[in-house]
Amino acid sequence: MTKEALRCRLAQIRANISRREEKDASVFRMLMSLISATASVFSYVSFGTEVDTHAIIAHLRERHRMWVPHTVGSEMHAVPLGTADVSCVDKRGNAIPAGDDFEDGQADAILVPLLGFDARNYRIGYGAGCYDRYFARHSGGRKIGLAYDEQFCAFAHESTDIPLDVIVTPTKILRRNI
Repeated sequence: MTKEALRCRLAQIRANISRREEKDASVFRMLMSLISATASVFSYVSFGTEVDTHAIIAHLRERHRMWVPHTVGSEMHAVPLGTADVSCVDKRGNAIPAGDDFEDGQADAILVPLLGFDARNYRIGYGAGCYDRYFARHSGGRKIGLAYDEQFCAFAHESTDIPLDVIVTPTKILRRNI
């Protein structure tokens, strides 16, 4: 199966997840146990069928320095949460910033969306490579994928793929063996 065909299959699987609110709440609880002492977080703004980050962002923004993604061309940048409207996202899930205030700093934790993941904590994203390029420029910070258990799959990795340090699902925390 091609990676594009796998993306389509995984998108269908994710669209048909049952008990979504219950599973999102479980991911929230497990994630908080991981990052409660973290000073700064870069989080995707969920849309569609992604694991919901709106409650996560609302909770963390009171205690942590927060960034959200904004992509210009093929490059993703970190936008300070105070300058972005997380209730308004574009078709790529980017928060709309008030200006061109791209911090591109290094957060302690980076929350990452995904369509699928494997046993070695590699992810299948949407195919644009924005997160992999961001990780290549910002190698620090703990890369944390948020997923449903049903998104687990096997796939071939590409040389530009960067594994996540942790994947949080409703039932487990998967840490990459380093």
